[in-house]
Amino acid sequence: MPPNKLKVVLGITVAVLAGSVLVLRNPIRHAWKARFHAHAPSTGRFQNCEGLASDSEGNLYVASQDTAHLAMLDRNGKMLLDFDTVEGYHDGDGNPDHITRGNNLVAIAPRHLVLVGRHNVAEIDLAGEKPKLIRIVGTRGSELGQMDGPEGLCRDANGDLYVTDEHNRRINIFDKDGKFLRMFEVPQDPQTVTVWKDRVYVALDKRNYIACYSKEGKELFRIGHAAVFPLLCWIAIPGGIGLFALLLLLKKSKAAWGALAIFALAAAGGSAADYLHHDSPGQFRLPDYILVSRDGTSLYITDRANARIQVTDLDGRFKFMFGSYGKGESQFIDPKDLAWDADGNLVVADSDNNRLEVFTPAGKYLREIR
Repeated sequence: MPPNKLKVVLGITVAVLAGSVLVLRNPIRHAWKARFHAHAPSTGRFQNCEGLASDSEGNLYVASQDTAHLAMLDRNGKMLLDFDTVEGYHDGDGNPDHITRGNNLVAIAPRHLVLVGRHNVAEIDLAGEKPKLIRIVGTRGSELGQMDGPEGLCRDANGDLYVTDEHNRRINIFDKDGKFLRMFEVPQDPQTVTVWKDRVYVALDKRNYIACYSKEGKELFRIGHAAVFPLLCWIAIPGGIGLFALLLLLKKSKAAWGALAIFALAAAGGSAADYLHHDSPGQFRLPDYILVSRDGTSLYITDRANARIQVTDLDGRFKFMFGSYGKGESQFIDPKDLAWDADGNLVVADSDNNRLEVFTPAGKYLREIR
């Protein structure tokens, strides 16, 4: 094959491979995590516990993602219920399914929960001998009142339900009876949502910040700086490949390879700098669950990839943080949901350690629950 044609073929091959990586970035990321960052099997009662809630009786509710089980514990940690299905529950496509995928749940009364299911929200009563389905809210889709990939859930003082609609990139709002009220759009896939008075805090974890909105959907401010590496990649990869191919067609191979190298180094260097920046106090890597303090003055935020809990005031000003990566006391591997227990202590779902950790509001370690 002539050298010039070989260069063109090579350029096209590079473009196809790079484009494939871009298109398949999520499957590749999930495969990498499953291969190199899989959590250890649990020896206790939870398996990758994510969702967490507490009620006024002091009961704790724990949703395990891997087993799709929902556990109810009393204030002393005794198991009262452990189940994975509720009669009558079906997913957003009408198929019988497990009651939880490990996502958000809210105790609206003692032994009475609202939780995120698969493409819908379910309300269940746990006061009887077995769980009872009260209602299902929503179906799968993109029309008003529908949802696709919900993850976060919160209930405001009026009883209205705010649900993150991840793949539709919006927040859906329903009344306490499940009637759709309104929605507002967000710029990225929303992970969780927390409502406090007239504010709606939304975790946009893929961009490493939390956005605060009014209840009408107007963005008020952000907590943490938005990640720039996705933008760098979207600019550098297509731009570099396009310029590379153009220069090859113009028979300027040295310039083509030089341009490609410059684009690649710029994207890699910028992404690395941005990644390191999000390790500092007040910045986040995959911010997720948000909990308002008992006195209504602070936000407790799980900073998942940094393996810590950050505490800010309601306007996002940094106060303090605690936790580090590991399996010991005050350590986390992928911390998820948060709740206040009956004694006013903070409970953290330490998901990949398959346990709950309990802290004082100041971040002092107290004990673990497995």
